[in-house]
Amino acid sequence: MANTVQYGMVIDTTRCMGCQTCVVSCKVSNHTPEGLYWGRVRSLDGEVVYQPTGTFPEVKLAFRAELCNHCATPLCFANCPTGAIAKREEDGAVVVDDEVCIGCGTCVKACPYEIPQIDEAAKKASKCDLCYRKVAVGGTPWCVESCPGEARIFGDLNDPGSDVAKYIVDRKATQLHEDFGTGPSVYYVV
Repeated sequence: MANTVQYGMVIDTTRCMGCQTCVVSCKVSNHTPEGLYWGRVRSLDGEVVYQPTGTFPEVKLAFRAELCNHCATPLCFANCPTGAIAKREEDGAVVVDDEVCIGCGTCVKACPYEIPQIDEAAKKASKCDLCYRKVAVGGTPWCVESCPGEARIFGDLNDPGSDVAKYIVDRKATQLHEDFGTGPSVYYVV
């Protein structure tokens, strides 16, 4: 496995300002239909995004951007009855093959992170694909490129010399719900 590439990212929530530029740039760049977003921003402090918690002067307002974790052991892949979901060997991205997907929603139910959605117009599963086509030609995912707070660091998790691997170690980043056993490729600094 040391010779394989596994792209992923770390999201530094201390740098995220909740602006949703990542969500919008992903939507626009990937041409997702109305109402369908491959990413989201959640509040770290309370149930309502943009509503601070605490009592003045000790108020908090923090965010966590979420997207497909491109897991090492993706449950969406393991549970897809048609084989429409694949984990790409060349980069570790978990992708949906529209030609094979029947839109049954099994992946939606199987993902503990609540990421895949059904595109109601196309009757197909839809989710972040880590911008693998853009990455394959040397680019970075749109969400990383567009983040004004530079809260996202992208690269090969299996390369200990990569910026993303160093950031994870230096900032003690952790995976969201490690207990799910899926091996997410997205890490968070909190």
